[in-house]
Amino acid sequence: MASSRPNVVLFVSDRQHADTIHAGGTAGIATPHLDRLASDGVLFQRAYTTSPICSPARMALLSGRYPHDNGMVANHQQRPGSDRLRYPAGGTNLAEYLGALGYISAYSGKWHLGSGITRPGFDAVLGAGSDYDVDTPAQNDILRLTDRLGITIGGKQTGYDVDRARFDRATNAGPQLLPLAHHPSHLFMDRATAWVRQRASDPEPFLLVYSCREPHPPFGAPEPFHGRHRPADMPLSPTRRDPAGAAWAAQRSDPFLQRNVSTLTDEQLQVVRAAYWDAVSYVDHLVGRLMTALLDTDQWENTLFIYTSDHGEMLGHHGIFGQYAVLYDDVIRIPLIARPPGGLGRMHHCDQVVSHVDLVPTIVRWCGGEPPADVQGADAGELLRGGAAPIHDGVVGSYHSANWTDPITPMRAWVTEEWKYVATLDGTDELYDLAADPLETTNLVAEPAHRDTLTAMQRGLQAWQRDTGDTWPEVVRPSPEDQARRQQEDRVP
Repeated sequence: MASSRPNVVLFVSDRQHADTIHAGGTAGIATPHLDRLASDGVLFQRAYTTSPICSPARMALLSGRYPHDNGMVANHQQRPGSDRLRYPAGGTNLAEYLGALGYISAYSGKWHLGSGITRPGFDAVLGAGSDYDVDTPAQNDILRLTDRLGITIGGKQTGYDVDRARFDRATNAGPQLLPLAHHPSHLFMDRATAWVRQRASDPEPFLLVYSCREPHPPFGAPEPFHGRHRPADMPLSPTRRDPAGAAWAAQRSDPFLQRNVSTLTDEQLQVVRAAYWDAVSYVDHLVGRLMTALLDTDQWENTLFIYTSDHGEMLGHHGIFGQYAVLYDDVIRIPLIARPPGGLGRMHHCDQVVSHVDLVPTIVRWCGGEPPADVQGADAGELLRGGAAPIHDGVVGSYHSANWTDPITPMRAWVTEEWKYVATLDGTDELYDLAADPLETTNLVAEPAHRDTLTAMQRGLQAWQRDTGDTWPEVVRPSPEDQARRQQEDRVP
């Protein structure tokens, strides 16, 4: 007999801009399954990641602790230098918290937390790909499949290679090489839905975390999703010619920001957006597959289903791509939809500021536990029930570097209901009136008329620092040994 306690499904996309869901007000994009999910739950309009970089964002999401506290401040990569940043020793994640409550757990898809094939706390690893998510090539499900197909994949061996015969290098857009039936995200969803079906008669409740790589660039999707949106129909960002992005690239020492200044024409930007939306529609299809498995096994009504993304993507807004050394809402505001067990019977638009670190305490309490004292998020349970009372004075997004041992550009963003303050170490601070200027086009940090607001925002950030043990402006830096390992790689011809 199935448990009376709710199952939990956490679906995490990768690098998805918040304004890519039709139900959220973005006309023209095809997201029918996400729209259905939102129609019976809560669509959060002001949800924020803790970092615009994959590894720190994902660690904070699963641990309920900010990057400076959990130790994962930049990306782990499987190359000298950045491979020294590993899954934090002694860290506790959602699977372990729910495991203590009797939950069975499984993880399928992208991990990117520097623990090889191991998923600490999870009872099952349903699917793994890429060199940074396994210990040996034999553990890479995608590499095994493509070897059998006689297809060569490159790079990090993720299987998300582009079809080079039709790929446009200028826009970084085009269809992916592997067709739908062989596609990594499709395979990982096969494993996830099979596991869900197997759990239908189990007495224990379950936690499933599924993570796909879309809509992460290169921009595109497997066919038949590639080409679903016509470039000519794509809206153009009103900030696409904002010179601020290029100015930040010139003033900040981050090499990834500097190489991602946009030079694309409007027509090329529309090609990019169409391919990006194609990938989001593919993600939506994957959401639908998981919903169907739950519905078909009579587990839907007893499942807390949460959809989010690790962080966003600039997508040419403010004249830049990527997510490096900026803390615009384009990269730290993320999609978040939650449908509680039984549903709300309506769509509730929540305008309160929430953070990824709120998910762990919210889920743990919803499942009958007590959030641990060292978790830094707040319980958003009442918001999931349709409430509207604020749970934060503000939340924080931070940036350290793209990958461990890369040049660092430390930043903190303090985000409140109406304002955003970005603190830096290089004198490029920012202050935006989000209520009057939601696109963040006018930096007010040097305006005398807003000096009192700036002071209040700085004090808000300092209070958060005290509460979370953040030593800003002091930040963790790679050790001499880590840097030496990186320099050894750099010397290799």
